[in-house]
Amino acid sequence: MRRSPVLFGVAAALTAFALAPAVPAIAATPEQSPACALFAYQPTREGNTLVANGGRTGCLNTATVNVRIVVAQKDATPKVIGELAQSGTEINLTAKAPCNTGGTVEVYTETVSSTGATYRSASATFEKC
Repeated sequence: MRRSPVLFGVAAALTAFALAPAVPAIAATPEQSPACALFAYQPTREGNTLVANGGRTGCLNTATVNVRIVVAQKDATPKVIGELAQSGTEINLTAKAPCNTGGTVEVYTETVSSTGATYRSASATFEKC
């Protein structure tokens, strides 16, 4: 019985692949490093306090970042009710604001960088706030 050189080559390649050490999913080369990005998570409520988390990640340059809790208003300009700022390359901030109007509010987190970039979370609605 004669063996096909093609099948032998495929079998050898598969064997070599199976025996090769696993390559990490994320290599630490500059070409594959994560891009600089802003983030803003949907606000939450802790008792009578609204909490908004945002910042920037994967950045090598320094910038000033503002994380804001913003109330959406019908027929009016959105209102900032809480804000926190920090300068750096990697930033993770938690801004807080009181939740004491007694009504229903629709709020979102907004992250703004001194580089000109802005990122906004989805809105959250809180009753009796």
